[in-house]
Amino acid sequence: MARPQKHRCICSVPEVSGFLPKGRSPDGSTNLTYDEYEVIRLLDYVQMTQEECARRMDISRPTVTRIYNQARQKMADMLVNARELTIGGGDVTVCREMKPECAGEKHCCHRSKELSCGWRESKEPE
Repeated sequence: MARPQKHRCICSVPEVSGFLPKGRSPDGSTNLTYDEYEVIRLLDYVQMTQEECARRMDISRPTVTRIYNQARQKMADMLVNARELTIGGGDVTVCREMKPECAGEKHCCHRSKELSCGWRESKEPE
């Protein structure tokens, strides 16, 4: 029997919920889950290592690699096939309190009064 999936900890939900291609109507849509968004943000924007990202999200480094590869494939599909990108869903937990490593974190939900922290959105069965 497979081990249950561990909830991924993210600092905040993104301020936007998607993007549209410019110049023509979108040819379908691609959904980036919150954990995929967070891995892209931490590895490519914040420029953490995979080990640092794994510690921050409370998951293993191989899981970070797998999520990152899935996210990159979805981003490529969106760009190449002119698809709408939506961001949402997944099995995540937003951190409940400011962590010491988040002290300088611009995107931490504890810096924004508009976002409610501590919620959990579970992935719908496929």
